[in-house]
Parts: sequence; C-alpha cells; structure tokens
Amino acid sequence: MLLFNHSFKFVYLFAQSGQDTSVDIGSILGVLFGLILAIAAYIFGSYCFYNIYQKLGEPNAWFAWVPLLSNWIMLKAGGQSPWWVIGMFIPFVNFVAAIFSIIAFVNIVRRLGKNPWMILLMIIPLVNFVILYYFSLG
Repeated sequence: MLLFNHSFKFVYLFAQSGQDTSVDIGSILGVLFGLILAIAAYIFGSYCFYNIYQKLGEPNAWFAWVPLLSNWIMLKAGGQSPWWVIGMFIPFVNFVAAIFSIIAFVNIVRRLGKNPWMILLMIIPLVNFVILYYFSLG
C-alpha cells in the first residue's frame, strides 16, 4: 500500500527536458566532416593494405577492401591462423586474437624488409598514416 501512495517525481525529470530540440547547422557539418574523414581514412588504409598484400604475393589481395576479410588475409599473410578472426568476437578470447594479429603484422613487416620497431610509431595519430604509406609504397 505504501508503494501506491509514493509520488514518482523522477518520471517528470525524464518526461520534460529544458533543451531546445532544434538542430543547428554546426552539428550537422561536424558530423558530415567526421564521416568524410572516416571514409577517407578507410579508403587510404585499404589501399595501403592492398598494396602490401600484392607485394607479398597474396592471391586475394582485394580482401583488403572488405573489413573482416582484411583481418583474415592479414593473419594468413602473417603466418597465423586466419580463424582468429572469429576469436575477435568472443569475450576474453579477443585479447589473445589481438596479440596474434599484432604478431601477424610484425611478420608482414619483416617479410617486406622493413624494421618491425616502426610499428610502435603507428600509435601516434597521423603518423600512423605515414608509416602505413611507407610500408606499402616505400
């Protein structure tokens, strides 16, 4: 009975908002700019990995353009089991799959004749594009 006498005023907090619901042009332009930047980064990264896989003589280098298949071909080219791609979707197993992905990328860089320590530079924003370009075309 006590439950029915209680007033649920917190419901009114969610039902009413004091914010204006109109959308300004700045937020729309910001989202569009971010989307264009993300698409450009995807195209650049896929192009670089496509060139890397062609240099390594992989028969299905076009897998670089498809998101999950790109991981598949990277693990395969790096000498790891490509089935770790499925492990990336399993909790706690994905940490092990990430380690095998890093090992595969180190093996790919070694096969290209580059210094594997340069992979550490890929942690730095914007430098990672330069390093990836160096691996693919340099």
